[in-house]
Amino acid sequence: MAWSRELYVFLMVMQWSRAQEEVKVDGINVVQDSFVGCFWDTGHRDLKRYFGRPHYIENCRKKAAVERWKYFSMQANGYCFAGNVYGSKKKKSVASAGADAQCGNNGGNWERHDKSPERQIFHGQGWRNAIYRTKPAIWTIKSDKRMFKNGSYVGCYQDDRNRQYDSYYDGKKTWKKVKSVDECGALAKKWDKPYFAMQVGQECRLGAKLFPGDPQKGRYPPRMATTHFFYKHWNWKWNNHYACARGRKPTKKSKNYPNIAGNHWTNAVYSTNPSPYYPAAYWDAPAGDATIRMAFARAFCLNIEGGVPKGGKWKAGGKIILWPCVNTKDQVDANMRFNVVDGYIKLRDNPAWCITKKTPRDTNEQLTLQKCGAKKMWQKITTNDDMTIKFAASKKSGFNIWGLGRYFNGWDLRRKKVYSYTGVDGYFNEAFAVQSGGPPTPKPTPVPTPPPGHRGLAKAMGWKIEEGKCTIEIWGGAPCAVSPNYPGIYTTDEKCVVSMEKTKAVKVVDFSSEKYFDRLKFGGTEMSGAPTGLKTETLPKGSNKIEWTSDFYVGSSGWKICKEKPLVVPEPDTKKCDEKLKGHKDNQYRGCQTRTKTGRKCQRWEDQKPHVHSYMSGWIVKSFGLHGAMCRNAGNLMRTIWCYTTDPKMKKEECYAGDRGGV
Repeated sequence: MAWSRELYVFLMVMQWSRAQEEVKVDGINVVQDSFVGCFWDTGHRDLKRYFGRPHYIENCRKKAAVERWKYFSMQANGYCFAGNVYGSKKKKSVASAGADAQCGNNGGNWERHDKSPERQIFHGQGWRNAIYRTKPAIWTIKSDKRMFKNGSYVGCYQDDRNRQYDSYYDGKKTWKKVKSVDECGALAKKWDKPYFAMQVGQECRLGAKLFPGDPQKGRYPPRMATTHFFYKHWNWKWNNHYACARGRKPTKKSKNYPNIAGNHWTNAVYSTNPSPYYPAAYWDAPAGDATIRMAFARAFCLNIEGGVPKGGKWKAGGKIILWPCVNTKDQVDANMRFNVVDGYIKLRDNPAWCITKKTPRDTNEQLTLQKCGAKKMWQKITTNDDMTIKFAASKKSGFNIWGLGRYFNGWDLRRKKVYSYTGVDGYFNEAFAVQSGGPPTPKPTPVPTPPPGHRGLAKAMGWKIEEGKCTIEIWGGAPCAVSPNYPGIYTTDEKCVVSMEKTKAVKVVDFSSEKYFDRLKFGGTEMSGAPTGLKTETLPKGSNKIEWTSDFYVGSSGWKICKEKPLVVPEPDTKKCDEKLKGHKDNQYRGCQTRTKTGRKCQRWEDQKPHVHSYMSGWIVKSFGLHGAMCRNAGNLMRTIWCYTTDPKMKKEECYAGDRGGV
């Protein structure tokens, strides 16, 4: 139904907004980066749902969210598509188009004015999809700050004649010729400017904001991620034309800042005082998949050649190459998942293995997988503000995509060797995005294990799984329904229906789900998140179903709901009935009247026939004394006491108190 879809997107947007309020996305300390990569498309479409054009990124995201699509894409400067998988269209057996630049419009009208908080703003090209996650990926600094570092280099960004950085020095000059990056940084401190930029090795400019003015001139994406950087890529001169690290060097080498001084119409941007830099190993997000990706081609990851070994028996010497990050099932294989822990890049599947340089000196050689702690080898690394990964034992050796040359199509990138190179300077084939996985899901409180033969059942003791992957357990002599894989993480995008016979009450004994989006329903009650105060719930008559739905995103430890004996509600002693009308609109009346003013019998409050109502929540029952078929002013609905009648043609009616109505 349309209203339910609107409610869903309202709740989703509310959740996203609340998350962004808690950790404000400023692009410096908190980053939103949901970009997946650039992928081919055809007339048969990779993402099947089409929403028309033109669109900005957030407009497209909202439409995908309404219909619960996991991904959306931008194409040809405004076309919006959505789907749950991507990468089905290939060229030369590769789904990715290659460099992210292939999905950039270099500031076409729509792309230039897009105000999305995303770090990477791409609107796609003809038959190339810029893929984003529908649920925004918010990156924050890990609570464990052992790997935390500050840096000063922000990145390499476009400039033009309007000048991105033009704060005045003395009211007259907008830039100054300097001999080093250090000299420019000293000027920024003198004039109290938080940011500065170097261009063509000697031009120093200051800024009051990190990315002021026209977004395309500086905000996102960085220069290396646009086609400007690869203009005339077949010509080596043009390969270096915009590279901040390959331009004219300052006269003096910098000691306090990296010695990167910009290039033609390209700013090497710095923060005057050290600040967190992204992407690095000490940032994480729930969307983090523990991959190490090429910063300028997000669809490609570091990979152990040969795939995942049978039985998970890893062997020393596995070569590190570049490979598409996601397989055809929208999964990241174990040979591409790494954790950066205390300076070591450890295999997530088995932390005993590390990415290693076998020769412990400055040489050019392919990286391999070796046992962590191996002697006479280099394993400890540093992640740096210029997005390089260098070995801690050297000042110049670091990770490099070997032999990449001047070409950047997907088929050129696949299977390229990852080397340790002795001249790492932050060029595009040496920049990496470390997408750390989010904090592990806390282990659920251990629950007693049912005896053999009493779990994983499809039906038992009058309970039956009608739909989905939920199962039934027998515990304490009563049936219990549990979420898929309970007490492990439940499956996403799932629906379960459980039927119950001869069940008057249930109790949820354990519950944890994604709030708002993964929901359990029974007897008019709906649950999500991590509710407290779980107790026995009496089911209304006619309620015989448990329903569970989970969306496409992150799961949790799930739930367990069991059959219980109904709560015994003591009937009032009719010999001691207090027929005095008390309280606002007589809402404190606790007498024993069971007939209306016209003599109709009252329906019991516990019943839902012949009239359905919602007055059996625990606090309402207690507040208004809803017992048996007694007249009460539940919810202060009428002028005085009333009840639902047993007459199908008369839903509710007022009652008399005392001897005027009869018992």
